[in-house]
Amino acid sequence: MKRAPARPSRPAAGFSLVELLVTLLVTSVLLLAVLATFDFNSRVSRVQTSVADMQQSLRVSQQEMVRWIRMAGRGGLRTAEPARGLFPPDGLALEVANNVAADTEIVPGNPLTRVVEGTDVVTVRGVFTSPLYQLNYTEPATLTLAGGGPSTPPTTGTIVVNDTAVRGVPQNLAALKEAIDRNVPEAILLVSPFDDLFAVVELVPAASSYDAGTVRLGFRTTGTRGALYGQLSAGGSYPIGLQSVNYLGILEEYRFYVREAHLTPGDETTQLMPKLARARMYPGTDEPWVDTDNATVDVADNILDLQVALGFDSANSGGATGTVMEAAGGTTDDWMLNRPGAAGITAELNEPAFRTNPTPPLYYLRLSTLARTERRDPKYLAPVIEAIEDHEYPATETGINSPEERAFRRRVLQTVIDLRNLG
Repeated sequence: MKRAPARPSRPAAGFSLVELLVTLLVTSVLLLAVLATFDFNSRVSRVQTSVADMQQSLRVSQQEMVRWIRMAGRGGLRTAEPARGLFPPDGLALEVANNVAADTEIVPGNPLTRVVEGTDVVTVRGVFTSPLYQLNYTEPATLTLAGGGPSTPPTTGTIVVNDTAVRGVPQNLAALKEAIDRNVPEAILLVSPFDDLFAVVELVPAASSYDAGTVRLGFRTTGTRGALYGQLSAGGSYPIGLQSVNYLGILEEYRFYVREAHLTPGDETTQLMPKLARARMYPGTDEPWVDTDNATVDVADNILDLQVALGFDSANSGGATGTVMEAAGGTTDDWMLNRPGAAGITAELNEPAFRTNPTPPLYYLRLSTLARTERRDPKYLAPVIEAIEDHEYPATETGINSPEERAFRRRVLQTVIDLRNLG
């Protein structure tokens, strides 16, 4: 028998070393591209989240301040009193502490209320959260005054508030009753039915009482708080001519400021983590309302600066005119606290725009807030900030324009507030 011819041998199945190396190289390149894309998207997502948080802080801070500032003076508290030299930014219903010095504290002796150097502090006063009560001023028993004399103001008094106003409108007396029960020495704003007389007195809870439909408020104009409250009255003390009261309300004071906080609380060598804060104070004093915690109510994180400019109407034309950043000494600039290098408020009032009307009406307040992101971006360098309103920033290697600080993304938000109640 013949043997079958041998079949030709086949090479072993599989890939060669060269093919494996090429495949590995291609796979590595693809993986690196995928990882790079993932890292890029992750970094973009982190940046977008940080920017969104920063913008939210800006919105929250502005919304909170606008809400209170727009109500400044509610209840009849005036801002300007030219006879006393009171003129914004040093007013009754609205005050601005401009570019505060280092180590300024809202509550002296409390480092938790320290203000970031160079920022502004805005103080607003008015009857904000409680009702404005109407009284029957034609009834002699409504207001009783004691102490004083024909040429001296009274020292104490009593005023009666009913749960029904003169024309039958119901009034909720809960806020007054709560102040008495909690023994809170509130500032009470009393407004005359005649002229522009008003007074701010100190509630004495121990001398006050109430029943189902009536509250009797005992007050004084003397003592530490009483005297400080009195400085907010027309003329600086209880007006002798204020012998009847048409309206009253609980006067409140809020101060908005950039609070100096650090990454490690109490350690000033760690990174600055500034916050926009709100302090409720007993009006005209440096004492927090009820509790010290009310002086450090944080509103928004990572707010670096708060700046305020005031818009006047020097020509009594019905609104503020002029440009936003007019050169110093300009004749049409009705804005105050808006120019770096200005010689101060007194000098600005002596400029041509204000000379013809040294106490022009205040129409607008412009808020500028500067915020930054929570974290640095090592691949980003923010533009240098030269100035915000009248707060000038040096272009040095330290401070807000240092390379470390410019690694944060930052934004400025401005809002112009049309003031409603200021007279």
